[in-house]
Amino acid sequence: MPSSPLPPWAWAVLAWALLLAAVAAAQGKLLFGRTWRIRRTDPGPAASRRTVQAVWLSRPGGVRLQGWLTLPAGAAPRRLVLWFGGRNEHVAWTPDLAGWLPDDCALLAFNYRSLGGSTGWPSEAACVGDAEAAAAWGLGRLQLPPSALLLAGRSLGSGIALQLAARRGAAGEPPAGLVLITPFRSLRALLRRSPLLLPLAPLLRSTLDSEAAARGLCCPVLVLLAERDRQVPRRHSLRLVRVLREAGCAVTLSEVVGTTHRSLARTVEAMARVGQWATGPGDGRAGVARLGQALSRPEFGEGPADVVR
Repeated sequence: MPSSPLPPWAWAVLAWALLLAAVAAAQGKLLFGRTWRIRRTDPGPAASRRTVQAVWLSRPGGVRLQGWLTLPAGAAPRRLVLWFGGRNEHVAWTPDLAGWLPDDCALLAFNYRSLGGSTGWPSEAACVGDAEAAAAWGLGRLQLPPSALLLAGRSLGSGIALQLAARRGAAGEPPAGLVLITPFRSLRALLRRSPLLLPLAPLLRSTLDSEAAARGLCCPVLVLLAERDRQVPRRHSLRLVRVLREAGCAVTLSEVVGTTHRSLARTVEAMARVGQWATGPGDGRAGVARLGQALSRPEFGEGPADVVR
């Protein structure tokens, strides 16, 4: 006797299950995205005092990472800022950001695996390992001590920066400072916001648990938030700020008016705040406070908060 065909709802469930399986299998590429174009911005007041070098970092398995090293002209740098981009970000724009940094800072950034000219397949484990190698390579190239390293990350890159900061801190070499732009608690927490993506949460291999990494840190931190952010809920960023403060970090919290999740990092105001903060990250307030009035707002979490609008 022939079997009865599956009802329509069963086909829909089967199709959804297959789609989830495909997304889970390709999650590394989906999470890190692809580079559509290089988004340049204002090169900053110190652009004429900067030189840019295209660099490559070789990794095991024949993987090569494409990067840019921006140096102060005429003087050896005393500090290195290592930048980690967001999803779909081509980091060839970062020499523009370097023009806003103090004259003693070099800026180094590499495209994630499979983005831009970089090869390989991205994942949390691979990209955090690449971040460790990039830090060692940059410090070695510039002959700088571990204490000269500052880390900066935007969105997805904030998770990479925090994982690297936690690893270096556990090894007794914490970064001199940390810049987090629109940071999140964890990728799993972001997935749980969507009923459609919720079933993927248990299958996620790259969780980038920033909250867990933050518990082991003790360094100055600048957190920049967009006024309107549809990708990362504000409560996620504020929860992370609270955890950082409880761990002993001096956190400067700053919001840039008129920005979105996507536009924030490349605005003149945001880059200027990063540069001002980098003049003395040992004081979690001093740099940003020079840019405007520091306002205390209870919705920005427990404890004092510097919010420059």
